[in-house]
Formats: sequence, structure tokens, C-alpha cells
Amino acid sequence: MIVILHPLSCQMIADATKTDLLAAFVGHVEVVQVSAESAAAWPGSSLAWDDLLIVIFDASPFPNAGIRFISEYQSQRGEDAMVLPVAIDPASQKPPKPAEGIKALFYDTTASGERGRLANRTGGMLGLRVQGRNTKIFVSYRGVDGSEIAEQVNTHLRTLGHRTFLDQAKEFDGEPTILPGSPVQKEIDDALDTANLVLLIDTPKAPESLWIKHEIDTADGLLLPILPICFRDDADPKKATRFRQLLALQRWVMVRTPPAGPAPLSSDQLDQIVEEAEVYLCEIFRRKCRVPYIVKKEFVSRGFEWAVLSQKLLMYSSSRTGGRLTTRILNHCSIFDVIYEPAIKRFHSFLSGAGHVNHSLFIYDGELLPDHEVLEFAKGIPDSVVILHHQELAALIDSNFTMLGAA
Repeated sequence: MIVILHPLSCQMIADATKTDLLAAFVGHVEVVQVSAESAAAWPGSSLAWDDLLIVIFDASPFPNAGIRFISEYQSQRGEDAMVLPVAIDPASQKPPKPAEGIKALFYDTTASGERGRLANRTGGMLGLRVQGRNTKIFVSYRGVDGSEIAEQVNTHLRTLGHRTFLDQAKEFDGEPTILPGSPVQKEIDDALDTANLVLLIDTPKAPESLWIKHEIDTADGLLLPILPICFRDDADPKKATRFRQLLALQRWVMVRTPPAGPAPLSSDQLDQIVEEAEVYLCEIFRRKCRVPYIVKKEFVSRGFEWAVLSQKLLMYSSSRTGGRLTTRILNHCSIFDVIYEPAIKRFHSFLSGAGHVNHSLFIYDGELLPDHEVLEFAKGIPDSVVILHHQELAALIDSNFTMLGAA
């Protein structure tokens, strides 16, 4: 549940915010407005993973009832509390006292709507909580030329209320190998297992790091999105990540630096990095909500039973019995807006332990690709995995899966 706490003086903006959020998340998250003048208990009957408190404030003193409401919310949830202060007045951007340690987001009236900064920040924060994972952004870097940048990005994220993981003790790149089961590797693997996004500080020395390679491979196995922050000086004409395996995602943030190397990042550069990360997280959150909903609806409406095999990995089973025969389909709803090969490999790996299935469907979102492009890509994957867009699913089920032979 998203609760919008606001004084009466901010009523119109609170109304607009609720409308924007409902449009952004297509009704998958409940949004409730609470007046700061009369705020009492949290509206929900119990705590939920998507509880987020948006505090809208202006230059006027924040009502005492609203202050108590914020304090109680933070006390009940401890470090799991998600609070997003939103400032209306550019001259008064310090949040009410219980939330004063969190940097406020300025409400930009020119960027409202479901694609606005407020919706993206909200989606980003919820995207870190969805699927039962922790609220962590994992910051990956090479210490020899990326530690100062990583620390600056990490600090900025934390001032905005994000929880992060920055391993300041992992710089052992001089070691010839990464020792399986070592304390450092276990700490990294545990942190990745509870993260929702990897921010990769893509500096010139980063591709030489065995640790970063390990982190990318582990993240791919966990279906974690990776966003490279590419630092290149003006003399470098390239405008992409240095990591070949991430080029397929076609997603990175370019930061131009002086030839002498990255200086301390400006506030504009930090804001650019955070905004891109939150937009990405927001898209993933929407996809995690929307695509499984669409796929389940298509199967259930045709008499199939639906079961969740792994919510974290978005693996689902659908089955239907006719006479003595049961048809069982294993479905993976991809979070990426492209057909990402590591995700398909992870799906195939999951299949090996899933028991007997009649069909296995890798269902992608984003742009609907022409058949010849999908077939070209499918040459490199196991025959047991079928790639299709969720828009094609209804026709496939109605054909009793005979269309698979044509594909």
C-alpha cells in the first residue's frame, strides 16, 4: 500500500499524485490519501511488502498528527520503512522532523503523470521490494579506479532513502582466482541474492576485475538487472559499456569525464545516475506486476490451473487435465525488455529440476519482434525452450500448442 500523507494545503497535489500513481502501476498497488491534520493509524490491517509512505509538505508547519504518524510508521517497520518526502516549495525542502534525514524529492509540475519523476522514484523504491527481495542496490566497482566514485554514488543513494551494498573490503584483484566459499565471495553472493539492481561502475580498469566478472555472472544467474555507469573521457568516441555480455541489454548511463580521470561527480551527474536507476527499477516493477498477471489470466480463463514455482525468478506452472491426460507448461515471465540470453540459460537450468513438462515458454515483454528475428535468436538455445511475446500466448493456447511445430 502507498499512503500519501499531506496537509490540507497540499490537497490538490496529493490528488494529482494519487491519479498519477494509479495510472503508472495499473491498479496493482493500492494508493490511499491520509490528511496530516487527522492522521491516526496506518490504513492497512497488516504490514505488507509494498507499504510506502509519501510525505508531501510545503513551507507551512507540518501538523502534529502527521508527525506522529510518520514516527509511528518508522518505529513499527524499523529499517524496512520506506519513506519518500516530496517538497512543494523550492524554498522549503527540509522534510518534517521524523524524516529529515532523507533528502526530499522536489515536486516538478512539468514532469507529472505516470512517467514523471515521482512515479519513477516510487516505482524504483517498490521495485526494490518486489518479489520478496531486500531493498538493496548492489554497487559493483573496481577499487583501483572506481572506489571514490562508488563511495560517492553509494552515499548519494543513501541520502535519498535507498539501501545499498558497497563492499569496501573486496578489492583483492591481485589474486589469480576467486576462491569458492571464501568469506569475501560468500559475502558478495549473499548480498547479490538479496539485491534487486546492480549498479556497475564501468571504469577503464573494471573489465580486468575477476570480482566484477563473478558479480555479473552471479547476477545473471539470479536474473538481476545490471545498469552500467560508463565513465569515458571526451577523447574516447565509444558510447557503450565495456562489458560485452551486457551490450545486448542496450542499457547504460554515459558519464563524460576529464582526460585525467573521473573527478568528484557533480550533483547533476549523481542525479542522472539515480534517475536512470529508478526509471529502470520502475520499469522492472511494472513488468513484474503486469506480465505474470497477463499470462496467468490467459491460462486460467482457458481452464488451466496456475502455480507459482519461484516468485523471485518469475517461474510459473500451468496445467490442465483432459480425460487421462494432463498438459503441463512451465512459464518464465522475463523482466527484460529484450530477449536476454543469460535469462534464457537460467530458465533452461531451472527446467532441468522442474520434472516433466509438455512445453516450456520463455515469455518476453517490450517490442513484439518479427518471427525471423526470434527464430534467428532461437538457433542458439535449447529446442525445449520456446520464445514468444505475451501478446502471442492466447493464440498459442487456443491452437492447443500446435503452433509450436510451425515455429
